[in-house]
Amino acid sequence: MKRLLCIALLAAAGVAAAADDLAQANRLLAEQAYDKALPLYRKLAEAGNPEAQMRLGELYWFGDGTTADLALAKRWFERSAAAGNADAAASLASLKRRETRGQEITYWTTAYQGEDLRAGACKRPQLPAVSQTRAQIQQTGKMIADWHACYNRFVDSVNDALPPGKRIPADVVDMMTPAEGKQAQKHLDAVYSKLISEAQEEAKRFASEEAAWHGATEAYVKTESIRNDGGRDEIERMQTMRRQVGYTVRNVTPPPAQ
Repeated sequence: MKRLLCIALLAAAGVAAAADDLAQANRLLAEQAYDKALPLYRKLAEAGNPEAQMRLGELYWFGDGTTADLALAKRWFERSAAAGNADAAASLASLKRRETRGQEITYWTTAYQGEDLRAGACKRPQLPAVSQTRAQIQQTGKMIADWHACYNRFVDSVNDALPPGKRIPADVVDMMTPAEGKQAQKHLDAVYSKLISEAQEEAKRFASEEAAWHGATEAYVKTESIRNDGGRDEIERMQTMRRQVGYTVRNVTPPPAQ
């Protein structure tokens, strides 16, 4: 009877010690002392603790306190999930998705070039040097107004995509390692910076061409017979339009510094 009692007490002491080790490991994890948490989790995981197995899998997946090793991460997630750990099962599912959808990670970390945003970019119209009739002024004015409206829609689309990474599907982000997540942020930042720079340069070129057209056409109206067919009225209407908020070219917001 005494022997059985001793065995029970030893078992209880072992459980208490394991609980203390797990609490300590979790505390070190929260403090980001990964190199110190790792051996504790490994010891507990090898002893069969499901939570420690899951945490150890995460450390190998994220490369925290050790070299990233997805094969080892998967092994520990499998053992934890087999013991009924739902979080480990979810992590395991994310790893398994990588096996069939890994190319999506590659796309967002290296291949994406802003295709979805470039599709909404506006082709800059070719403005005449001068318009000499009321009909020509109206036609050119419509081209200018249409480009302004299109460009501003494009600006809204680019700004909506910021900060970089916002449009990466959540299930793809869930498959990424932290290193891949950082790489995607860096890649998208470069893509958006280039896209924004190109758009702003295009807007500057168009603004210069538009100003030249206005100047030349206004000068022509003042000296030629176009004044007799309402050309001056049309120019004045265009000048009013240029002062309206909806007719201005907005700037794209640069990506935030990483």
